[in-house]
Amino acid sequence: MLEKLNYPILVAPMPTPFTKGDKVNLEAIENNSKKWINSDLSGFVMGTENGEETLLSSEEKLDIFKVVANTLKNKKILIAGVDNPSISGTINESNKYAELGADLIRIRIPRRRNTIDKYFKEVLNNISKPVLIIHQMSPGGFDSSMTTEGANPDQIGRFCDNENVFGYIASHLVRFEMMTRKHVDKSKQFWIPNAMLMPTMSLEGANGGCFMLGNIAPKICRKIIKLCIEKNFVEAKKLNDKLVDLDWNILSRGAAGIKYALDLLGFEGGDPRTPQNSLSENDKKSISEALKKSGIKKVE
Repeated sequence: MLEKLNYPILVAPMPTPFTKGDKVNLEAIENNSKKWINSDLSGFVMGTENGEETLLSSEEKLDIFKVVANTLKNKKILIAGVDNPSISGTINESNKYAELGADLIRIRIPRRRNTIDKYFKEVLNNISKPVLIIHQMSPGGFDSSMTTEGANPDQIGRFCDNENVFGYIASHLVRFEMMTRKHVDKSKQFWIPNAMLMPTMSLEGANGGCFMLGNIAPKICRKIIKLCIEKNFVEAKKLNDKLVDLDWNILSRGAAGIKYALDLLGFEGGDPRTPQNSLSENDKKSISEALKKSGIKKVE
């Protein structure tokens, strides 16, 4: 599937709908996947914070992946999200997803700095599919400005040099990632982590994206990234400015925010899994107004 991709690549972390009984709604996942098939989105990451990964069992994650893989049937790239500090655990988990049809394995950098080099030395050479490395040390920490965990820019560059690494998903720490970009070879994918950062990080050499807004605005987001790659930053900034309020209002409300936006666009989002809170009426109003202001009426 990777060889058939149109660039720039834009993937989205897929949300997880639940039934009223708080079970994973596999039927809704299948229905949503069918609707995304005809969109401009390149593919999906499953097993993410946006998909409420910490509230899912290993079996539920595998069930979700099976349904999406069977529904999309190689029409979109499928990326399995793995967050496991164990070397053997990461390899075993990754290869299970590879057997189910994953095109890429997305791996978070382990939190403990003194384990990172040993971890990647073993993991990258023993996973049967290409790897995406993500710098997301504290999922949900969208308001933090610096990280005390994870790898250094030169370490990330060394890991990305491995022939089995497809690319790198940056963090929202632009200052850090400006330095990291200098160490990641230009032949590798270097993806933007948030829609609001498309012009900024493209200016520094990003060439694709993986972010929440990709679920609802893939066409315009890919256009913005493409314009940036073509160095048409003025036009890209004009388009991006139309999305800022929407991205802010959704992202600040986490999985519940993107789910409600999808509900408004005819998908099945629903409430987050308990004990996470549902949106207030004021939250819903803010997202609804931002969506209207953006001009997005359907996912395309």
